[in-house]
Amino acid sequence: MKEFMLDIHIKLIAYLRDNIGEFFSNPQWFFMRKTARFHAIRNLKKASLKKWDNLRDIEKQESKIFPDINVEDVVKSLEKDGLFQGINLPTDIVNDILQFALNADCYGSKKPNFGFRVHEKEKAELHYGCKFLVARYFNTASQCPAIKMLENDPILLTIAAKYFKTKPVHIANSLWWSFPKESTFLEQSKAAQVFHCDLDDYDFIKFFFYITDVDLDSGPHVYIQGSHKKKKFFYQLLRGRATKEDLINYYGQENIVNICGAAGWGFVEDTFGYHKGSHPINQPRLILQVEFATHNYQTQHDEIDPIHLKAISFEDEHQGNLNTQNLHSAKPK
Repeated sequence: MKEFMLDIHIKLIAYLRDNIGEFFSNPQWFFMRKTARFHAIRNLKKASLKKWDNLRDIEKQESKIFPDINVEDVVKSLEKDGLFQGINLPTDIVNDILQFALNADCYGSKKPNFGFRVHEKEKAELHYGCKFLVARYFNTASQCPAIKMLENDPILLTIAAKYFKTKPVHIANSLWWSFPKESTFLEQSKAAQVFHCDLDDYDFIKFFFYITDVDLDSGPHVYIQGSHKKKKFFYQLLRGRATKEDLINYYGQENIVNICGAAGWGFVEDTFGYHKGSHPINQPRLILQVEFATHNYQTQHDEIDPIHLKAISFEDEHQGNLNTQNLHSAKPK
């Protein structure tokens, strides 16, 4: 309970610091973030959306990546549980994304001034004077054709359209590492490694793809089935990170799903439901997220002018102290 109250206190301070500026810079985003937490308002907003007349045109297109996905099964599972597993990437796509990640700069703590190559992580930590729990990539679609293909894939678009019952909009990609590291509750909270729910729109879904093998010790994603449709009013009001014990008591242990799978394993979620990324114990985890919504507030994307990106490089070719065997052992077999 002490950690939970600390998290609430931190969120209140962040509200005062950030939201005033947000109100003036992006009032639509600000208003959505304050109202979309309530189920009643979300339902009213969804009911007001127009049907998409071009859905049949998208359905006629063949996916080069997901030829065998039953869209109706996916949508039914999303509506009932908020989760569907088994939207898996082909090996060549996984390899393309992994090779991009191993050869491009990632950015520690998701900050554009902490860039480094992942195999030089420990050298970068010494250089920057801090340890990194996570590191993300920027401008992924413009640098990695495989990711660009996914954001335009007709199967993903059709799933989103049928779930939203209106035209879907691609709003974001995110590719990031989670690293094994001793961490505090506050650090895990900042890295989305405690239970939380997202507020990216009145209706939105995220497709996740493991690019490395993920088991219970390497940071599995965790989702609470049914929590996208059912929340205590207290949860809706504060949108706070409820304690794990409270969530288990409310939703039941049987609805908490640890998602494990080999590289390429994919799943789609309504992340208005409670979810988190687990903290890796024995090897880094690389995951890709592709997000669709009904409106683009221009806040969630990974695009940034390269002039604002700063990265360190090292002259020698040694791969530092990061266990690269763990990185490469997770390649698809």
